[in-house]
Amino acid sequence: MPIVPIFGGGGTSTPSPLTWAAPATVAQPSGSTTATITWNAPSGGTAPYIYTDPGVSYDSQTSSTTALVSTTALSTSVTGLVNGQVLVLTRSVTDAEGTTLTVQAVVAVAVGAATLTFASAPASQALASTATSATIGTWGAVSGGTGPYSYAVTDISGATTTVSGSGLGPYSATGLSAGRTYAYLMTATDSLSAKGYSVVTVSVAAAENLGLYEVEDELDFTDADWTAFSTTSTTASTTAWYATLYAADGTTPRAYIYNNSTDARTLSLTPSSGGLTLVNGTITVQPWIGVWPAGWTAMLGGSRQDRWMIEAIIGAREPSGSGAFVHIQNLGTTSYTTPGTGMRNINSSSSSALRVVSYITSLAEQAVQTIAPGTFRDYTCGVQVTINDQRQHDVYVRPMATDYGDAQTGQRVRVQVASGAMTTPGGNYSTSASWFADTITGRAKWMMYHDGSATTNSKIALLKLRLLRMPGGSV
Repeated sequence: MPIVPIFGGGGTSTPSPLTWAAPATVAQPSGSTTATITWNAPSGGTAPYIYTDPGVSYDSQTSSTTALVSTTALSTSVTGLVNGQVLVLTRSVTDAEGTTLTVQAVVAVAVGAATLTFASAPASQALASTATSATIGTWGAVSGGTGPYSYAVTDISGATTTVSGSGLGPYSATGLSAGRTYAYLMTATDSLSAKGYSVVTVSVAAAENLGLYEVEDELDFTDADWTAFSTTSTTASTTAWYATLYAADGTTPRAYIYNNSTDARTLSLTPSSGGLTLVNGTITVQPWIGVWPAGWTAMLGGSRQDRWMIEAIIGAREPSGSGAFVHIQNLGTTSYTTPGTGMRNINSSSSSALRVVSYITSLAEQAVQTIAPGTFRDYTCGVQVTINDQRQHDVYVRPMATDYGDAQTGQRVRVQVASGAMTTPGGNYSTSASWFADTITGRAKWMMYHDGSATTNSKIALLKLRLLRMPGGSV
């Protein structure tokens, strides 16, 4: 009988091979900034298992801010995600026998529409009818989405203006027309095509109806193109300008101040504020000044037989009460009274009245507005004075106006002169030589007068001043 070897029982079985399934792709909706990866437990091999920290093997964002935090052996938290980001993480596990397996996990965030937000936007603008271009300011930095960002500004008003500029600005728009409002759309686009928007409007006032008049010169005392000016000096001048008002560059003259009064007063001009203001220094004086725009200088000694019109935007603030005062803003030569035509504000009761006044006709007046009492009495007014060579002046008044108006509009008051015209006292000249005389005392200036019977915190202001001419318009 053959002998069959007998093997003893109880030997060691062979373990199953180590396996480790990759986790399912983690798909996050747009707007998600975090994700959690759940790793599968390995099987087979020989415990215990040792895991490596996951590492980024692919990131669709070249400059990703993603941070990875391994919270437990089988869970990893991902932070700092952005829309459209695809992230691949690689991780390994090793068992007690030294067998190592490597798997990959994928996190994908939907592209969606990221929210891009501008920190700030330029202010919308309202421009004069003569404006043909505008400067659109700078937007604040963009947040949200994924940089880098690109920017574009387009005209979405259906017009054909040309826009130029780059980045967050500033931008310029040219080709503007009177009577239109333009809308400019700033679009920011991130690296994943998400967008953010901001709209700025630019409105151009309707064209003025000047008729046959032509604008020769405009001076805006409320714009930013001024060097700040303030003085309480009482220096008087009859042969030279008392003071020069310069542009913001400090060298370009924009207007001259003529002062033949030695009364105490405060005269000031601050860029982008309330215009050229005159305040009486005490309650016992009567200061006055004359304003000559530098733009009128080119017409000195002219001899055209033209019709002229001066338009001013004026304002004042008076304290409430019954204290008497008289303020005058008008066109004159040697002073506010000799001769002069314009506006006179007078108070002797709880209300004050704004009147058209002419010192040519022995202080003839006509009330055009009553200013009601209050803590302060404030008013603005547009006044146009036409200068004819036949001993008459038409005054057009627009109470509460803050900007220029159409030619010869508003309440009309005619000043008929018995003799002389508003050139030099007793004169009656039809040529501009008399209006733009070579001597300071003979030139037609805008006069500002502030009497001394009111309290010292009241003031008058010249906001805007312009000169218009009707060629050959003598009547």
